[in-house]
Amino acid sequence: MTDSSTPPPPVRVVPPGEQPALAAGAESAADHFSVNRRGLITAINNSIEFARLSQRIVGLLMIQLVRPDKLEAVVGVPTAEIMKHAMRRLPAALRSVDRAVAVTEEKIVVILPNLKSTAQTWLAAGKIQRTLEDGFSVDGEQIMVRPVVGIATYPEHAEMAEELIVHSDIAVGIANLRDVAQHVFQKEDRRDSDIYLGLESPLREAVRINQLELFYQPQVDLHTGKAVSAEALLRWNAPGFGPVSPATVIRIAEASGIVGGLTTWVINAAMRQQSAWLKSGVAINLSLNLSTVNLTDEELPEAVQQALGLWNIDPSTITFEVTESATIGDSEKSTAVLVRLKELGVKLAIDDFGTGYSSLSYLKNFPLDELKIDKTFIQQLPNSVADQRIVKSVIALSHDFGLKVVAEGVEDEATVRTLKALGCDLVQGYIYSQALPVNTFTDWYSRHR
Repeated sequence: MTDSSTPPPPVRVVPPGEQPALAAGAESAADHFSVNRRGLITAINNSIEFARLSQRIVGLLMIQLVRPDKLEAVVGVPTAEIMKHAMRRLPAALRSVDRAVAVTEEKIVVILPNLKSTAQTWLAAGKIQRTLEDGFSVDGEQIMVRPVVGIATYPEHAEMAEELIVHSDIAVGIANLRDVAQHVFQKEDRRDSDIYLGLESPLREAVRINQLELFYQPQVDLHTGKAVSAEALLRWNAPGFGPVSPATVIRIAEASGIVGGLTTWVINAAMRQQSAWLKSGVAINLSLNLSTVNLTDEELPEAVQQALGLWNIDPSTITFEVTESATIGDSEKSTAVLVRLKELGVKLAIDDFGTGYSSLSYLKNFPLDELKIDKTFIQQLPNSVADQRIVKSVIALSHDFGLKVVAEGVEDEATVRTLKALGCDLVQGYIYSQALPVNTFTDWYSRHR
């Protein structure tokens, strides 16, 4: 037994060019991981120690090879075989000092030592993705994969190898859920990830027993100055955990396969409240958000139709908001779902316009009624000529297509005046009100309608 008071042996700082070799030719990625884990940890820690002394940066990329068509079931190509081909191709995208190891049959860790800036990690990730997304020829089959990358760096995100690996793995998971190519780890991601394991069952129960809540943020007509509608926003104060951000709730729901049930709850809760307002003589149009997964759910239009009938709601008073990126994954299926929703008489809006793919084809190809300009173009609007030109062009083009324009994130009178001069239709933001619980919102709306 070793005396615990004996100091550990000193760690030799190995320059990046002398890092332990991380072979890529194991028969299976699982075996590869067990053989190379110690070498992987050693290589990362040596890179970190060298970076500490030389004031450099270490980047860690967690690359997941996503197979959207479940290739192994369709054409019989094993996942491990695809990984072998990917590992053979990967060196062409790396520097001589970089190191790569397959840690599962779908994931690869790439160590990027001796970096001058974090921007180099993004460039490396992009180069790797371009190298791997060309597809592989395996036993006469052309195999396509989508490489998704999670990024973490020393010293910003972690100071030890194990934690750096965990953070890059969290980041790739978030990139996958959000259907984006890359995600750089953020501090709040760790908290979100830590609570995922503990919140899936409570979220299921919260949906079942009606424990969630909707807050409402008003939208004001710039021409009349009156509140005419509101966006319904999900809130959850989880027992034993406290408030959970809406984005986290959606990610948990998507990851655990209950987003359909959650969306049905939101739709019915909002329409039930709208019905109660109508009975009290208050007519409020509502906007509801749909996620990427919702747009692939062919049963969604039927759920909406049932809710409209159950609560006796005029479909034209409901607007469903979708983000630009939500329509990209399966545009044919997304379009079909949107068309069916439109046939019910509800309105459709593109949310956060300008932050996604920003393709003008949305205005032509999707049955839209409204466009919401993201707050990043609004917050500096009075003092930014560039933002004013962009917003003016978007408003003019939207009006040419018969769409109303909503500006979100409006916080001061100067922005209101600028948007009014540019011809914007509706605005929402803290200058009027934050999102409010039902009773508080009802009082606010009664005073401003």
